[in-house]
Amino acid sequence: MEAINYSLKANQKNSNKYYEDINSFANEVLRESDRFKTPIISDFVSYLEETDDKIRTYEEYIFEFLMIGTFWIVYAAKASKLDENPRKLLENFAYQRQENESAKETIDLIRGMVMTPFLLPKKDDVCSCELSLINLDRLLGYLKATGDFSQEIKHLKTWKCFLNTKTPEEVSDYLSESISFAKWFKYRSKINLGEYTANLNEFLENKHQDHLFKEDVIFCSRKEVEYHLNMVGAEIMNRAFKKDFNNRSQKALLLPGCMRIYQENCKAKETNLGLRCGRCLKNCNVNQLTNLGDKYGFEVVIISHESSAFSKSSKEDRNELGIIGVACVSNLIAGGWKSDSLGIPAQCVLLDSASCKNHWHDEGVPTDINVDRLLELMNIKLVESNTLTPIPVYE
Repeated sequence: MEAINYSLKANQKNSNKYYEDINSFANEVLRESDRFKTPIISDFVSYLEETDDKIRTYEEYIFEFLMIGTFWIVYAAKASKLDENPRKLLENFAYQRQENESAKETIDLIRGMVMTPFLLPKKDDVCSCELSLINLDRLLGYLKATGDFSQEIKHLKTWKCFLNTKTPEEVSDYLSESISFAKWFKYRSKINLGEYTANLNEFLENKHQDHLFKEDVIFCSRKEVEYHLNMVGAEIMNRAFKKDFNNRSQKALLLPGCMRIYQENCKAKETNLGLRCGRCLKNCNVNQLTNLGDKYGFEVVIISHESSAFSKSSKEDRNELGIIGVACVSNLIAGGWKSDSLGIPAQCVLLDSASCKNHWHDEGVPTDINVDRLLELMNIKLVESNTLTPIPVYE
């Protein structure tokens, strides 16, 4: 099937080249960040030490600094023009859909109608204002109104608190550097990762209109630089969490529902971590990965949505478990940060492409992953094939 928005295979037989490329480009991003971040990251870490906040890796803060500028480039025009009343209304809707599962469908119908005119960026939108503390607050308000960036907002709010301690001149310098870094990243990521998002602009031009006035209108309008940002972010976060992940005694693989052949008649059974495969079809990717987990000693569960992950996990789970989350490019950063906030170190394997029925494909096509990459992250000796192939079902 032709890729809808991205493909890690990019006309290759597998996604091995992607993982080589993202490793190389993440190294370039971290090297080149020295041109733009001095001395902001060190200053930010000192602030965190004084506030007794959890100190994470230097590379994670570089990624967050890059995220500020990237979000400004993409969303500033709309964020700067968003009035308070629709913003508060949409923020409330986003909150209510998380708290009231039974009303989610109705709320989303209303959200879609309001989001399209007030939040959807347009081609001719131009933002002439600079990124200041006030406008950073407007940007965070816009992101909150979409309902799509809850974990990102938590991290960027810490940056806002940090900037509140600086002089106006320092704030201006730091935020200007963030935008310069983002502009460099947009140019270089197109060169290094553009082949994996080659179909995205066609989707945005010709097919995104099918999502107008629907609750996923912003989610499905993500720009190419956002895909590239998340790709690099996943690589950086995998490196940051790897040591803690390796030290956990139990491992679990969390799969999205779109990897199943049967989306609606799946016979998976509920567990405290998620749905456990019922082994109804030999050639279902979830069944094959479950057999792989049985062979190598890791649990495999299906998570219906990122928001439901770990909702029933026990304290023991969180103390002993390391997870590998599988997600599409647009979802993976939020999932990684959510697991980290719960004290569960995570690794991530990207879906080779996205074709779920919820957002990308009318019927929904089962998705897959690079199994060699999965086993590498699990510290298991690589097998000869990096695609899912039939594995005998255990009776």
